[in-house]
Amino acid sequence: MSYTGGIRGLRQRFNERLEIGPGDRVLKQYKDRVAAVNVLEPNLRRANEEQLREGAAYLKQRVQSGAPAKTIIVELFALTREVARREVGMRPYDVQLIGGLGLAEGKIVQMETGEGKTLAAVSPVALQALTGLGAHVLTFNDYLARRDAEWMGPIYRYLGLTVGFVQEGMSRAERRKAYQADVTYLTAKEAGFDFLRDGLAYEVSELVQRPFQAAVVDEADSILIDEARVPLVIAGTAEREYGRQELMRTIVQQLQPGLHYAVDEYGRNVYLTEEGSIRAETILGCGDLYAPPNLQMLTELNLALHAEALMRRDVDYIVRHGRVEIVDDFTGRVVKDRHWPHGLQTAIEAKEGLCSSEDGRVLGSITLQHFLRRYPHLSGMTATAEPAADELFEFYDLELLVVPSNQPCIRVDHPDHVFPHREAK
Repeated sequence: MSYTGGIRGLRQRFNERLEIGPGDRVLKQYKDRVAAVNVLEPNLRRANEEQLREGAAYLKQRVQSGAPAKTIIVELFALTREVARREVGMRPYDVQLIGGLGLAEGKIVQMETGEGKTLAAVSPVALQALTGLGAHVLTFNDYLARRDAEWMGPIYRYLGLTVGFVQEGMSRAERRKAYQADVTYLTAKEAGFDFLRDGLAYEVSELVQRPFQAAVVDEADSILIDEARVPLVIAGTAEREYGRQELMRTIVQQLQPGLHYAVDEYGRNVYLTEEGSIRAETILGCGDLYAPPNLQMLTELNLALHAEALMRRDVDYIVRHGRVEIVDDFTGRVVKDRHWPHGLQTAIEAKEGLCSSEDGRVLGSITLQHFLRRYPHLSGMTATAEPAADELFEFYDLELLVVPSNQPCIRVDHPDHVFPHREAK
């Protein structure tokens, strides 16, 4: 059977199994390459370990000699599939190859939960890592970063690539070693905070990261959209410039919600009403609270009000060992050594009756959206990208590729039932 004839026959069977119809124009562009990968599979299945390793070394040499990635993509995907079968006991399905091809092209790939996104990402990540410039896989939490690095690590190492992962609490030396690996698994936030810390370094030897090249973002809709506007902040400490937070806390306790202050409908802001301003001015005896000489006093009062009305103990923060520790909004985990800036930390400590001699000072800040756009090659994968497709394209210029499941879904999705109150439920 000729190479061309083999592709033609496999293409027909591939289209029939995926039921590609006239409207599935996007998927059609991948059928030739998937069929070509399938043609190479029998020969690779018969190859011994030495031959496979030599093939990987040859592809790496070609990429680092300047060959465009698209010229080796079929060979690499076929090789990675066979290595995955041997090393971790999993052979990527054709639909996983489609997902990997989409990631290699810099798209957001939507694959259903359980369809094997972790394995699908290995080939495109290896393709970027062969350049020697490093590739990052940005996971949702530390557990997944470590699990996936250890799980997929044997495949990368078989291909002649090194693998590392970054975890919260690692030393600078450990982080530098992880970033020097060809493939690094870590959370987007750890990568962002390391970027900010590198910006504060005085010596080149203090840097942990190297120039960014490529990143594949797991749970892309959550990280690229839901958390994109939340700023990552590096805060230092400074001597407190004022010590009236305890007084402001006492004043706030005398204010009544709804009468003296109001919270907006989304619970993100709180402000004094006219009655509240008059009440505070009477207690402080300061005259017009909004006069320029009283600006610092007004700021401290608003911080105390924010701490009282918006910050919830055991939800937004916990108190442990006499310290206020922040709880991450998205993961629910306590974040080590993070402080709220601009006096809010001090206000919360005053609320909890804790003593503090230091205040937070912002040393560096960046949103995930701006940080992730620093990667020249960015792609992502998730099971729920379609609702955010327009935003992903608008903010990151990333197109969406919806990959069908390997087997037809037999689950029946019933319409939602909404109960207006507990008794009805």
